[in-house]
Amino acid sequence: MQVRGKFWFGAIAVAMLCGSAAMAQEAPPQSAPPAAGAPEHPAPGARRTMEGFGEMRYLSQQLNLTEEQKEKLRPILMEEGEKLRTTRLDEHIPLDQKRAKLLEIHDSYRPKIAEVLTPEQQEKWKKMQEAEQQRRQQQMKGAEPGSPSQKPQ
Repeated sequence: MQVRGKFWFGAIAVAMLCGSAAMAQEAPPQSAPPAAGAPEHPAPGARRTMEGFGEMRYLSQQLNLTEEQKEKLRPILMEEGEKLRTTRLDEHIPLDQKRAKLLEIHDSYRPKIAEVLTPEQQEKWKKMQEAEQQRRQQQMKGAEPGSPSQKPQ
């Protein structure tokens, strides 16, 4: 009985190894061109980021972007998102410098984004940015030591 169990265990292990080897051989090369209709990455090998996708979704909903505007904004937002992600993950930058760098990145992409928007969308976007700035300032006030919003434990 024990021999039969070892046989099946060995047979399953061999089958799994052969299957994974066959799958590895059938995998397409990493440098394959994107499928037809698939949007391109901002740079070869670059990863799409959640920052870029989230920003695109948010702007699209808030500003009623056209499909043409979305296509023009996609590479801009993906590039910005990648820079933001890289900066956030850099453990060698002190927190205060990291915050300044993140704001600098945002500021550097604002003109590129505004270029794609209509004057009405630009005005609405400006109001959205002002509201976000106020929200950040409120958060910073709440994060100050000794502020009334923090409860002692």
